[in-house]
Amino acid sequence: SLLNLLEAGKKGKERHYEPRKEPKESILKRPQTEQAYLYFGAPFAMNEGDPEFFKARVAMFILGSSGFGSRLMEEIRVKRGLAYSAYSRLSVAKTNTYFSGYLQTKLESQEEAKKTVIEVIESFVRGGVTQNELDQARKFLLGSEPLRVETLSQRLGRTFSEYYQGKPLGSSVQELEMIRTLTLEDVNDFIKRHGEIRDLSYAIVTK
Repeated sequence: SLLNLLEAGKKGKERHYEPRKEPKESILKRPQTEQAYLYFGAPFAMNEGDPEFFKARVAMFILGSSGFGSRLMEEIRVKRGLAYSAYSRLSVAKTNTYFSGYLQTKLESQEEAKKTVIEVIESFVRGGVTQNELDQARKFLLGSEPLRVETLSQRLGRTFSEYYQGKPLGSSVQELEMIRTLTLEDVNDFIKRHGEIRDLSYAIVTK
């Protein structure tokens, strides 16, 4: 009965905000900071509901969202000791789509860290991933799935996400099957077609 007091609304037009396509760098000077904080981002040519999203999920996992096994972490922390952590991620939503990442490093290592991020992404786009990287990513994504739908709250969240994205209910299970059968050739072809992640804009907090 309370709902009867409310007027029916009108459906609004969906908005989509495009990220900056031309690279730009913003330096924020903070005299009190003891480290340099590097935030970076780039456009990504994909809309919500794209049938190739499962490829993006695998590719981005390998590049920067898988923790210690990622390309960024391997190059920036393990091999060069430039940062405690470094990550990147892909956000695909109805309102926006973008590639982004973050790391913090010593003030004197700022330029080297920035250069390393550029080199890692360039190498990733140009050469793709290895069969071992694909196998490890597939193993983790498929193996961790039961933990993502373990509780009622998680299952309801997954169902809402599918509905919000306009996908059939249960589509996440189908996506896992596509990840299971994804070939090295297909994922590397996908990566090469998304060279726009090289168009990095930076926001850097430094002294």
